[in-house]
Amino acid sequence: MTLSAHSNPYGYRELLVYTKAEEMQKACASLTNAFVERVKREKGGGMGLKTIIALQDQMDRSARSVKQNIVEGWKRNSTQEYHQFLGFSLGANAELEEDCNDVIKGMYKGIKGVKGVGMPMGEVEKLPFYPLDTHLPPLVKLKLRCKELNMLLGKLQRSLVAKMSSEHRLPLVEMQRQALAREAQNDKWIQREREKWEKGDERGKEKGVGDKREKGLL
Repeated sequence: MTLSAHSNPYGYRELLVYTKAEEMQKACASLTNAFVERVKREKGGGMGLKTIIALQDQMDRSARSVKQNIVEGWKRNSTQEYHQFLGFSLGANAELEEDCNDVIKGMYKGIKGVKGVGMPMGEVEKLPFYPLDTHLPPLVKLKLRCKELNMLLGKLQRSLVAKMSSEHRLPLVEMQRQALAREAQNDKWIQREREKWEKGDERGKEKGVGDKREKGLL
């Protein structure tokens, strides 16, 4: 099925998720450049610098991939392909967030002096991504941008699933996933009803015993 609604070839630029991905890419590039410059000043090169340059390359590639897959998905010829490429964006975003987590945890010795390194992960995870606190360290802000994009990409994917479902064009894997989800919900409902019945039956038995005692039958 063609995406006739996407008559504007650059319509993706109007998407909030694209805007946020672009902002994150810029923030990532600024942060990773700061990583490299810091190691150059403190170490003057060597193995530590090579490690941080490799980290910079990986983080920048992930950030770029998040945005570029949104663009490519928009340009594809079917809703299913669009949904698939948003999945690639989600994967790249997850990689970048995990790199942020590793840096915050202090796994890279050369940049341990960077603001945000060493913050307790429990506290970081509790921070809201919206509105973004501008006073937080850039490293932590990048992590929160990843969390926000995870939410936005997931929301967009769900809207595409709803669209495909209404048009009876869901991929087999998604139909199977939804069937399993419905089955799990039914199982939970049956379990709740069974528990209600058992509790009601117990109360009925207790009431019957009480009535018999009042009548002197027990």
